[in-house]
Amino acid sequence: MAESMIGRVTALLDAVAARPRLSRRELAVATGLPQATCNRIVARLVAEGLLADDGPHGLRLGLRLFELGTQAGQAGMTLLDVAAPYLRDLHTAFGWTAQLATREGADVIYLLKVDGPGRSRLATRVAGRFPAHCTGAGKALLAFAPPEEIDDLLARLPLSARTPGTLTDRAALLADLRATRRRGYAVDRQEFQPGVTGVAVPLRPAGRLVGAITLAGAVSSVDVPRAAHALRVVADLIEPRLAAHG
Repeated sequence: MAESMIGRVTALLDAVAARPRLSRRELAVATGLPQATCNRIVARLVAEGLLADDGPHGLRLGLRLFELGTQAGQAGMTLLDVAAPYLRDLHTAFGWTAQLATREGADVIYLLKVDGPGRSRLATRVAGRFPAHCTGAGKALLAFAPPEEIDDLLARLPLSARTPGTLTDRAALLADLRATRRRGYAVDRQEFQPGVTGVAVPLRPAGRLVGAITLAGAVSSVDVPRAAHALRVVADLIEPRLAAHG
């Protein structure tokens, strides 16, 4: 029952985040919940400050969510603050898109993306969630995570194809992750976006996996060994600073 209730609350909050100013009736339709159930949960969320009721103007996310999000974001601020200047330097030096990412379950979440104007845009975005199994950052984070955690995750994760190059076979993906761990970097060979190659290395201050940095660009322009070397040099600069911050 708890899982069911959590799922309902999440669905309601996601719907309001996607379309602010929904009425209760529109929210029930958007989530597929019975109207009475929707009304009951919304009333509790409003009371807790997670939703705000603007009367005829509908519902919006409450300030309590902003407060919680700000507190949650503090843990990632050091990672972002330390890595950002180095990623900007990487982008300036090579012209490829530089990104910083972390992982949550089966998803990779991008914290920073440094992209040049007028260039072919990658289909990623800051704060966006994307499948870890088909991105360079995601594969770097999977490869260096505890093996038992990844075995459990892959046992229940549908490896959906995003492109013809996506690894959808578990054995093939595990082999790729083992190769990633051996050489120290991951390669996305048009597995996430056609025409794009990505290279990623993990960030492991004091042996603790906290994120990954990536360089990505057109297949014709990205030199994988060169990108991997540059990322490793930068990671070696970032990791001691992260370790110093605890």
